[in-house]
Amino acid sequence: MKIRYDFVTNSSSTSFIIINDGEFNFKTFTEGLGIKNDSAFIDLFRGVFKSFKNSLEPIEDHFKKFRDYPNITFEEYINRFYAPGTYDKIIAAQNAGKQVYSGSVNSDRSEIESFFCTDSYIIESEKMFVDGTEDGW
Repeated sequence: MKIRYDFVTNSSSTSFIIINDGEFNFKTFTEGLGIKNDSAFIDLFRGVFKSFKNSLEPIEDHFKKFRDYPNITFEEYINRFYAPGTYDKIIAAQNAGKQVYSGSVNSDRSEIESFFCTDSYIIESEKMFVDGTEDGW
């Protein structure tokens, strides 16, 4: 878990990276999390999926918008703000023709998104990898 020592407002956002085999869809998402269709929490995860899906953009587009450090390379950016090894996973995934996206959740948008802003997380399964270690409260 990351601990912030600087100024924190009442609002927060957390960026994440998703590497996915094929299309990022609800089935792949729930299978990657180990959630069964008959789970009592399926509606909660439907909301989480919607929040994730609605903010996705190709990782290169996200990086082009990154202006806090204008002279940083893509590799430096990933290695600085995400978990060790994520850059290598991105490059391997791109070389294998997999989809690599970035997205964000924001505590102002919903309670579900607020929950995912409060901690860092990595989700890894056979078909999906999510690195949400950037900017956890």
